[in-house]
Amino acid sequence: AGTSIYAAMQGSWAAAAALFCIAIGFVIIGYLYRNELAPQWINFLVICCLGTLVSVSMKSAGILGVYWMYPILAMVFFMFDKTIFVLVIMLIYALFAAVIYQVLPFEYAWRVAISMLVLIGVGAAFLIMMSSMQRKLFTAAATDSLTGCVKREFLSDMVQQAANKAERAKQPASLVQIDMDSFQTVNDRYGYLFGDKVLEEVARRLRSVARANDTVVRSNGAEFVVILANTASEEAEELATHMLDRIRHDPFSVKSLTVTVTASGGVAEYKHGQQWGEWLGAADAALYQAKSQGRDRLEVAQ
Repeated sequence: AGTSIYAAMQGSWAAAAALFCIAIGFVIIGYLYRNELAPQWINFLVICCLGTLVSVSMKSAGILGVYWMYPILAMVFFMFDKTIFVLVIMLIYALFAAVIYQVLPFEYAWRVAISMLVLIGVGAAFLIMMSSMQRKLFTAAATDSLTGCVKREFLSDMVQQAANKAERAKQPASLVQIDMDSFQTVNDRYGYLFGDKVLEEVARRLRSVARANDTVVRSNGAEFVVILANTASEEAEELATHMLDRIRHDPFSVKSLTVTVTASGGVAEYKHGQQWGEWLGAADAALYQAKSQGRDRLEVAQ
């Protein structure tokens, strides 16, 4: 907007009008997306407009216009996700490099081009570091300190993501809900420290049966939910049976104490068009049926 006023004062009415329209567009975008992230195509449109303005500035002002180039390059690191970041940054770099070699002498142009590459390299390294830190922070925040499973606070998000993925890919997915039978008796008889060790070992056994793409969530005190990606109910039933066998057939030993515990389970396959809450409710209903029929068994939702 300030540049459009300056252009009007210089008598460049067409440039002033174009700059003012772009400024109004940016204000509208900022207002519409003030509380959320803008779509990637809008970010790309904004960067293209800014890149065009900088190119025009370099053509008219020479070396002075180059200074506007660096903040535009820096903005790309924060406006695009990693899937299209490389494409956008190289397109912007190619545009700026082409203009620079046209408007500047070669002894200046190659130095500016190298400085742009240095900025891109530093920004890319920063982006990689930030991505790694975000993954570590999310893992620390989402992991249950006792069992190493995903916390119950993230259960709804995990189930919803699995349902959405199954819906998009037209692939099966299943939930296994497992609850330790009469686990409060174990705590009362042997103490909560012993019970914690048993839960820790139960989680380890569940993860040993689960596959790389499966997710084990501690949904309650002695209750776990296993999200099985790309798995129909028949295969899910086999995996769940193996999980229950690992719990019932191998006694749990802590120091000099040894105890055998059992667990009940419910399996539910995702149905097309089903809400994630309904899917989770179906697994919970199958678990309740297993509990009501005597425990130490597995039921499959129909």
